Amino acid sequence: MLDFLRQAMEAGQAAALVLLVGIEGSASRSLGTIMAVREDGVYCGYVSGGCIEAAVATEALSALQTGQDRLIRFGKGSPFFDIALPCGGGLDLLVHVLRDGAPIRAVLAQLASRHPATLVYDKDNARLMAQPSNAQTGWHDARFVTHFTPSVRIVVMGESLEAEALIRVAQAADVDIARRDGRHGLGEIDAHTAIAFLHHSAEDDEPLLTQALLSEAFYVGCLGGRQTQHRRRQGLATAGLDQIAMERLHGPIGLFGPARNASSLAVSVLAEILSKRA
Repeated sequence: MLDFLRQAMEAGQAAALVLLVGIEGSASRSLGTIMAVREDGVYCGYVSGGCIEAAVATEALSALQTGQDRLIRFGKGSPFFDIALPCGGGLDLLVHVLRDGAPIRAVLAQLASRHPATLVYDKDNARLMAQPSNAQTGWHDARFVTHFTPSVRIVVMGESLEAEALIRVAQAADVDIARRDGRHGLGEIDAHTAIAFLHHSAEDDEPLLTQALLSEAFYVGCLGGRQTQHRRRQGLATAGLDQIAMERLHGPIGLFGPARNASSLAVSVLAEILSKRA
């Protein structure tokens, strides 16, 4: 959505950023979710389950025509009685008419370098800023803070059938994948990276597994049954790895199991990785 806004502004098109700034009851999206609307009516993103986006885009177009930001409500307590949310809740949406593309570019640059970023909207001045903030997503006096984190990246170690299946499933889910064969190390690992060791031989994991468990990776998992995992942990302990680091190891790998084919295992591994990120 942010890149959609950047491209629109660089093409000389007016655009609006829509922020989900209030939730009453239940909602399908979280606070701080964004949507982008271009002056020609094309929009990108969702602030609900798809039931109000066309109406939101219409409101954003009206804001673009007047050049004024607006706060609107859909669902419970809304003046739009003909637009109901299936969940029965209410959503407050802030439509900000973009006048300066610098904050959007700054956030995109941070995310491209695999660093978190924050947008702050100042209601009193109708101004959007890209600036660090430790505040939780939400309103803080007259300012609304929303955080963005780099996308999940999965480093897949191994050339097995299971590795191929995980790559296919992750790509279908639009998850960033980096393939490693171990000969050139793990590559760049950050706090938004998961590492899946999918070798069939446990010995192939040992040279890099310690490095992975001591890295910033939020998830490290290994293929293999319970006996294999027990031997693996014994080897790590013998090599001097402490208990805290070893407890980070997910093995047998996957959220559910045992998975008896590569496709099921791939779904199980991806589910476990995304659940740990959440």
